[in-house]
Amino acid sequence: MNRVFITFAAALLAASSAKAEVITLDLTKASTELNFESGNGSWTGTFDDDAETIDSQCFSFVHSSMGSYKTWWGFTVSNSADNSRKDDTLTYQFSNMAKGGIVLNEDKTVKTDEHGAPVISAEVPYIVAYYNAYMAARPVDMTFTDSKSYKAVGVYVNLNSYAYYSIEEGDAYAREFTNGDKFTLTIHGVSPDGGEKTVDVTLAEYTNGCLSITRGWRYVDLSALGTVNELYFTLTSTDSGAYGMNTPGYFCLDKLMVETVEGASVSTVTANENSIAYNRDTKTVILTGNDFAVVYDATGNKVMTSDKAEFCISHLDAGVYIVRAGNSIIKIAK
Repeated sequence: MNRVFITFAAALLAASSAKAEVITLDLTKASTELNFESGNGSWTGTFDDDAETIDSQCFSFVHSSMGSYKTWWGFTVSNSADNSRKDDTLTYQFSNMAKGGIVLNEDKTVKTDEHGAPVISAEVPYIVAYYNAYMAARPVDMTFTDSKSYKAVGVYVNLNSYAYYSIEEGDAYAREFTNGDKFTLTIHGVSPDGGEKTVDVTLAEYTNGCLSITRGWRYVDLSALGTVNELYFTLTSTDSGAYGMNTPGYFCLDKLMVETVEGASVSTVTANENSIAYNRDTKTVILTGNDFAVVYDATGNKVMTSDKAEFCISHLDAGVYIVRAGNSIIKIAK
């Protein structure tokens, strides 16, 4: 796959003197219709099998589900402010320990209190993520709606209530944490040339007889990831067995921030009058100057080929894909 990215990287070497802009995730501006269940605060589309992404501003969060089994993975949205302990653990998989999302000032910066902590409101929706490695190679994946690259700036993360109480008290599937236990979120930034950098965030750790656990919104500096056209998230826990983590693979995020990079558009990459474009509404790839394309998944595995100038990828699972035709390439989120 390394050769695949050579032309792709060369196509991104445009430059501009325009002033960079920081874009902060604000789910009140989502282009995806966000309505919420009155009982648990979850997005009403959580178990809708036709819902493949949650889009807001330039951000596109991959969502997957099997509605008939009431199963979902990837990202969903919630406005729950109830973080209380419940006997039925799944009833609070859509809540966070901070009891709401983060408020923005009028200038779109994060509003803080007199102690410098972000101001929280039950009226502000936030992202809930469920990492299920059995469902996809990158089940918790985010790209950009305009297919551009952006400089990673930062994000606020928080423990989901289900994971929090499981770590603190244990449940039917996981034990409570003891000395030496650790729950880690890893944020992966994928650069335009296919390179990858990571930032680790310890969400809970038991050391020297003391449990340190994330309860409020915590800011994470993502600048070390550099320029990215994709972010994906993984979780690891010391409480794991033959079938993976016993600790529930949930976390929450809000106010993801990125900075614009002028000339970094990859929505249509042109080389020698050849190009690839993607129609998100119809899930159709359009080729110009080529009549053969190969589609790869996010891990580099070939998933389909086409010998048509236009072809549909609606049959593929929700996720991030790379389409190559001749010496042109595009990365898309379905």
